[in-house]
Amino acid sequence: MTMIKKILPALLTAAMSYSCSFLDTDVYGNLNTDILYRNEKSCTAGLYGIYDKLQSEGAYGCNLWADLDAGTDILVWNRGYGANEPKICLYNYNNTLSALDKSWTDLYEGINRANDYISLLEQRSDEECGSARNKSMFLGEAKALRALFYMNLVAFWGEVPLRTEPTQDLSVQQKPRASQEDIYARIIDDLLAAEAGCLPADELDSPGRIAKTTAQALLARAYMWKAGYPVYADTWDDALYWARQVRDSGLHRLYRDEDGMNGYCALFKNMCSNLYDLSYRESMFEVEFYGNGVSDRSDEAGVVGLYLGVMQGLQTDEDVPFAYAWYDATNYLFHLYEPGDARRWWNIADYRYETVDGKAVEVPVDKEKTDDGNPGKWRAKYDPVRPWARNNSSINFPVMRYSDVLLMIAECANEVNGGPTEEAVEAVNEVRERAGASPVSIEAYSSVGQFRSLVRDERTRELCFEVPRRMELRRFGEEYFMQQVQSMGREEEITDKDGRKYIVGYQQNSVNYKWLAGQNVAARHVYFPIPQSELNTNPTCGQNIRW
Repeated sequence: MTMIKKILPALLTAAMSYSCSFLDTDVYGNLNTDILYRNEKSCTAGLYGIYDKLQSEGAYGCNLWADLDAGTDILVWNRGYGANEPKICLYNYNNTLSALDKSWTDLYEGINRANDYISLLEQRSDEECGSARNKSMFLGEAKALRALFYMNLVAFWGEVPLRTEPTQDLSVQQKPRASQEDIYARIIDDLLAAEAGCLPADELDSPGRIAKTTAQALLARAYMWKAGYPVYADTWDDALYWARQVRDSGLHRLYRDEDGMNGYCALFKNMCSNLYDLSYRESMFEVEFYGNGVSDRSDEAGVVGLYLGVMQGLQTDEDVPFAYAWYDATNYLFHLYEPGDARRWWNIADYRYETVDGKAVEVPVDKEKTDDGNPGKWRAKYDPVRPWARNNSSINFPVMRYSDVLLMIAECANEVNGGPTEEAVEAVNEVRERAGASPVSIEAYSSVGQFRSLVRDERTRELCFEVPRRMELRRFGEEYFMQQVQSMGREEEITDKDGRKYIVGYQQNSVNYKWLAGQNVAARHVYFPIPQSELNTNPTCGQNIRW
């Protein structure tokens, strides 16, 4: 299906609807710019061409949540082979690594598509765009997408070239790395334009397009990131303002229990099942994938739930999807959850597969002896597209959820007020209550530092494998980043606040290399190196420090 087609009225009134990819809309190629974007259909197709780049392997198709973000305190390489091969997650790479080059190239191609589109659309009349409201909407979404591409670049590379004009020759290509202050200024300007132009979420039939409240949530995230390392801008107030705008819109709520399943788990089960939530709208923006990779639209399939999922190596069983599952959630993540928190045995899979009589059989894990394992947040077994195909999935990836907004309110209110407030505690408890975790009080976390640590851990419990973990670690400082990753390179006994003892980190052994990230990480790995391909075509860029 497509987002520009009207879905059945009955589905619009239901709590859930079948998800569909707007990317089966035709996207224009290299056409004469004099005739491009002269009617609403052309303008729509051009916008979808920008969205399309989010699907690419170097973006949300794989790298941003897998290759580029693994090798932290919550997600590690789980194989006993490949330790001598360059991998970002093992910190043994250099700036010629293909994954770095692919992500850099895809993100900048998305930016260039947005630059081309914005430049031309600003020259078109309201009538050519269908209406003044349409033109504002088209430009708003395009600028929000450009901001999102830059947010990923700054999250992983820090200082990067800032390109806001169409790249038509080398004079535009030649750019030095811009300061993070300048990059955030561009991101925020674009998101402010998006907030003014994008449609309200209840006027869209899916979270596959950026709504007004999504732009507000991204503004809150950008201001919050800017307040952290290395910029340390005094923008907590701004972040809090925009997060409150989302909450006060009344358009988004946390998904609730469904058919006996906890609401958190049900949300992700439905996401894996290609069902959109049109009632709660907790998932505010998703990158959409479509099909199984064997149809004529194979470029629209993804790998969500396969590369980061429950391992299943049998290729001859048509009833169970094949999944590489190269990474494990760590014992550090496991022990962040209290007993009874439904998120623990969802985000860490509570089952595995065994081969019995030529069939893949689901077997429960021994919960008394297990404290890490495959991530289970996205479970390919719920993907409804058939036949299942190796390396292909139709599961969408969420870029922004309402629970993130609540936790931004909690974090920012604590920083603005020099300690927790009733508003901050209420926001945390709303997230914890849905998960079945015990409520917290101001009395137990009375200082700004205590509550900051609580929210930091709560964000990890709730948003693991979604929000870039490297950015979550880095914005609290280089020392914190190093401390958390290095902790995976050794076994250390920890005593929690209830007096329970457990081991965090991994002992070196020949069975797996979960410990290797913690052993190899160095200060230069806080940011990625500028890919050699960029330096070859843009020598004025210069390399990141320590590389």
